[in-house]
Amino acid sequence: MIQLGSSIPSSSSSVVDRRQFLATTLALASSTVWVEPSVAQQSSGKVRTVLGPVDPQAIGATLMHEHAPLVDWSELYEVPIGPYAEKRDEMLTATTKLLAAFRDVAAKKKYPGQVALVECTPIRVGRYPELMVELAKQAQVHLIACTGFWCEAMAPQHPWALELGRQKDGVQRLADLFIREITEGMEDPHGKWGERFTTVKAGIIKCATSTWLRPSERRNHEAAAIASRETGCPITTHTTDGGGLEQAELFLKHKVRPEKIIIGHQGNKDDRTEDEEIEYHRRIAQSGCYVQFDRVGSGTKYGHEKLARQIRALVEAGFGKQVLLAHDHVPYFFGDYAAEKKKASSWKFEESDFTIALTSLPEALKAVGVSDQQIEMMLIHNPRRVLAF
Repeated sequence: MIQLGSSIPSSSSSVVDRRQFLATTLALASSTVWVEPSVAQQSSGKVRTVLGPVDPQAIGATLMHEHAPLVDWSELYEVPIGPYAEKRDEMLTATTKLLAAFRDVAAKKKYPGQVALVECTPIRVGRYPELMVELAKQAQVHLIACTGFWCEAMAPQHPWALELGRQKDGVQRLADLFIREITEGMEDPHGKWGERFTTVKAGIIKCATSTWLRPSERRNHEAAAIASRETGCPITTHTTDGGGLEQAELFLKHKVRPEKIIIGHQGNKDDRTEDEEIEYHRRIAQSGCYVQFDRVGSGTKYGHEKLARQIRALVEAGFGKQVLLAHDHVPYFFGDYAAEKKKASSWKFEESDFTIALTSLPEALKAVGVSDQQIEMMLIHNPRRVLAF
């Protein structure tokens, strides 16, 4: 078994060595071949939104990885959270306006169903269940919330995740928390950790890694695998310039259904060395997992033409049914997150455009030969399939 922390050939290694590594990792990752669920199997589940479960066919164009309306890293640094209450109404109004533009574009394209957004803000990083309920009502969107903890890439792991994970049965304790949030309701962040829970249920599990998988991150992945197996809930991942294939291998080793695994943040240095590692994406897709391009609109690093080339390669290889899209936008981010004393002026607003995945990117895709039907599959039919359980 290849260990997830083992080294990967450097940029000076031969192409043959890298391909050999990828092929070996994939072979070890999965002993089964993914078979697409039948129509009956796909329709047997529901999509868990913050307003309750809905039939998958009610879901329209879906952005699979966003943050709305806010992210606040303060608790990761064990300091007080940003003054969110006094900005709450402003946040709701501004984010509703941004999502209304997304809804209007989908309507103009005559896409079926009501637009949806997967809200990927994890536990205690600005995730307010009651705020998401209000946003879903005001913006008239299906909003799917997540359980799970973030990684250590740019900030410390949350101390609650560390506290749970360090215990003898830490992985199971983390899994129990995720399962509770999926089956009963997400934690209320206004008190002590785990003191109170809401009745607003999570509909997806968030996992995240730094460029290399770290011990606390591994525990969270193993817990996510348990929670997914027990509930059927899909898993979506954050990667940091690499690590997606290792995530897939870990989940498959722990018997997660591949059609419920979404490997995210693809599109730039995904094998840690190359800007466009098309073969890497193909390897992930061959394992049965979804390949998610969710940095749409993030400048030249994830430019439309670049993403279009990578997505086209997957479509041409027969993996169009495993491609998902999003922007990873955050309208409000608390900039002074490490400070002991907080000011409302530290909230930074970004005029996030949630329509790019429906406008500019499709234009780039069509320019390289991807059809309207294939684009609609990525925006509507693939999300319906993976989100239902």
